[in-house]
Amino acid sequence: MKKLLWILIAVFIGLAAVTAFMPDERRARIDQATTPEQLAEALLYGGKSTASLNNGVLAVNYTPDAVLSASAAVTGFNVNVARVVPVVFAKYSQVNSIIIRESGPFRDIRGNDTTEEMLRIAFLREDAERVHWDKINYDNIPKLGENYWMHPVLRRETQKNQE
Repeated sequence: MKKLLWILIAVFIGLAAVTAFMPDERRARIDQATTPEQLAEALLYGGKSTASLNNGVLAVNYTPDAVLSASAAVTGFNVNVARVVPVVFAKYSQVNSIIIRESGPFRDIRGNDTTEEMLRIAFLREDAERVHWDKINYDNIPKLGENYWMHPVLRRETQKNQE
């Protein structure tokens, strides 16, 4: 029992030490970004992200480290959109639109695990510039962007949780 207690204490101390340094590392990655792709990836800290710029369209693909629930996935996506969109548009005039896609784990009725696209949204520069990003309710993000899409399973789960 004592050994387990000491292991738990060590784990919590280790996690506290790691998270204490994350903000500085993240800030450095954001400050050192020299392209829209690097900036988008740095802003989406805490998962796997890739970004590519093609003809003024920044496509960002993101997979979070963990998805706790359907509603947490949607909330996290909305927060990430609000982190990326205004900052990238403000810093890089060559970006005319941003498409953000988030993927996550799914399990079918046979127990097969897959990673699939969960959420997707696109923003045009002119639409994003009309938004007061520091004052919005994150739940309204889907209404602000173009072509918002949610995986049907995720939609069912979030609707079930709202009932």
